[in-house]
Amino acid sequence: MNWRVWVAVTAPMFLSACSHVSDQAIVDNCRAGGGLTVATCECVRSEMKGALDAYSYDAMVLLANGRDEEAGARLGRLTERDQVAVAAVMMSAYFMCASSSAEAAR
Repeated sequence: MNWRVWVAVTAPMFLSACSHVSDQAIVDNCRAGGGLTVATCECVRSEMKGALDAYSYDAMVLLANGRDEEAGARLGRLTERDQVAVAAVMMSAYFMCASSSAEAAR
């Protein structure tokens, strides 16, 4: 997967105007983009951090902080298989955490 495609697909979820780099941006963008609860978005961050290696997680943090070029450079160094794995982890985290929140709300 080309890093430009990766950024185009994931950027809407991770747009941020922050100038410093913090994984709090993952939570903030999750809340802004998906209207999910703080607990759900903290779950997403935690799941991603636990499932990804440090290099890939740092790329997601850069992306969440609007540092698309740096994130793209990191993601571009991954194999296509690893890029797909990162995307799968991200989507799985959102699905699992949103499902858990929905169950808790019942």
